[in-house]
Amino acid sequence: MDFFSDFLTLFLAKLQSPTLGFLIGGMVVAAVNSRLAIPDAIYKFIVFMLLIRVGLSGGMAIREADLLQMLLPAVFAMATGIAIVFIGRYTLGLLPNVKTVDAIATAGLFGAVSGSTLAAALSLMEEENILYEDWAGALYPFMDIPALVTAIVLASVYLSKQRDTAHEDLSKQEYLSKQGITARGYPKRDTAGQRVKIWPIIKESLQGSALSALLLGLALGILTQPERVYD
Repeated sequence: MDFFSDFLTLFLAKLQSPTLGFLIGGMVVAAVNSRLAIPDAIYKFIVFMLLIRVGLSGGMAIREADLLQMLLPAVFAMATGIAIVFIGRYTLGLLPNVKTVDAIATAGLFGAVSGSTLAAALSLMEEENILYEDWAGALYPFMDIPALVTAIVLASVYLSKQRDTAHEDLSKQEYLSKQGITARGYPKRDTAGQRVKIWPIIKESLQGSALSALLLGLALGILTQPERVYD
């Protein structure tokens, strides 16, 4: 009985938090088909500032930390972000009525853990008195960037293969319609040398506004002294 009482008390307390209040309010607004929308310029500015802040936090922590001590956790963070994308590709993509591209996109979002999720996790660890390294927040870019890039690359490779398959099927149908049912074989399109170019995709991803803001904040945190104005 005490468990349910504590749970109800905690639940009601959480409902009074501004963050959850905004979330519930947004759900209600969407449910009633309201036309309320955040102006695009404000939305982009908020996202930009959040990513800059995450980058600054990571950069300052990296600057003060022992880089050799961070090496293994950084590699593990990168591997985790990439692995989540591959796992989602071959699990979510097998679910009925779920397109492979949508599965890859969802897995990419899961692998690229959000800054708010990271902040919530660190706050929870502090409340539970769980010790962690001061530079743990700096691992965020090492998980975020590889996951996003991997998702984009996987989606591009998949779509390219789908286009090649569709083109070959169309070529076969056109050839058979011209040669008749007794025709043997059909001309195959030469796909040699038409492999998906990975580097342009990675380059375009790194030049995107979100990752550029994140990398800019990371560089500023490492190379400058933002402590005076950061807090």
